[in-house]
Amino acid sequence: MTMQMYSTSASRNLIRAAVGMLAHAEPMTVLGDFGQTKPHPKNSTDTIVFRRTLPFGASTAGTTIEGSSRYVGTPVINVADFVLGEGATPNANGLNFQDVTVTLSQYGLLYKFSSKVADLYEDDIPGEMVKQCGETMAELLEKIRYGVVKAGSTVIYGNGSSRAAVNTVISLNSLRKAARTLQSNRAKFVTQMVKPGVDIGTRAVQPAFLVFVHTDVVADCRNLTGFTRVEDYGSFKPIHPREFGACEDFRFISSPVFEPFLASGSGTLNSCLSVGGANVDVYPCIVVGEDCWGQVALKGQAAMSPTLIPASQKSHANPLGQFGFVGASTWFACVRLNDAWMARLEVGVSAL
Repeated sequence: MTMQMYSTSASRNLIRAAVGMLAHAEPMTVLGDFGQTKPHPKNSTDTIVFRRTLPFGASTAGTTIEGSSRYVGTPVINVADFVLGEGATPNANGLNFQDVTVTLSQYGLLYKFSSKVADLYEDDIPGEMVKQCGETMAELLEKIRYGVVKAGSTVIYGNGSSRAAVNTVISLNSLRKAARTLQSNRAKFVTQMVKPGVDIGTRAVQPAFLVFVHTDVVADCRNLTGFTRVEDYGSFKPIHPREFGACEDFRFISSPVFEPFLASGSGTLNSCLSVGGANVDVYPCIVVGEDCWGQVALKGQAAMSPTLIPASQKSHANPLGQFGFVGASTWFACVRLNDAWMARLEVGVSAL
């Protein structure tokens, strides 16, 4: 005998929950709106492969040359190798590829509520749980992205040669060093972002290097010479809702999720913020070009699997309908694809 279960046919409540969670997730997402995105079809293993074509003369190595902005493996084209001899066919070349693999992990969050809350409480608790679930899952995945992106091997210190010496704020000089490193390694300006909405897709944005900073760094960025506030762009349009300004080739985007290395800098505060008053708090500012990291996009109803079980739904585990659940789970992965196309500035922030 066939039993009609709650999940036998797709519930409109579940679909609404998925869309609602994604809608509340999008305002919490910054890094998730950029990077190379790759959908993960169902029943296709737990491993994702990102493939890129290497520039002519480049290798897959990604180690910085000491005292230089160049990487081992930076494209090298020797003009003499391209001179054609009379009547001689040149040697043929092929394309070189680099595959970067990453394994998906599953993440989830679950809320539980009683039938009394559902039936008698003055606020819509299950509805609020849907909202909180979306926001919390979004911040969780953003923290995963941030952990991956900030661990890149290219580091530029606001001053000195180590994190322990840092006691100066962000400067044009440090930003220009980052741009020089990215450009010498053939990094391209970011030209697209993940399109808002449920479906996976991208939309074009005005080209620039992006700088992701903690909200504490915003005040110092505004003091940069030539800084333009987003409201003064004129015909230019911001590329992200959390963008707050631009300077030279850089567009600045902030988020409170981008946590600093607390008390990891110099013991000489130099008017910089310090959580304990002994050592400077060091803030990573991530400067990126296009496609320097990859991720599975938080898009589509299959990307976030919602749980919405009302208290009124009775089962063997809940025979009197005394409790219900709201939750969500997702499979996710993030990986750096090219360390040479991203740089981490480590700076202090003004104590104000």
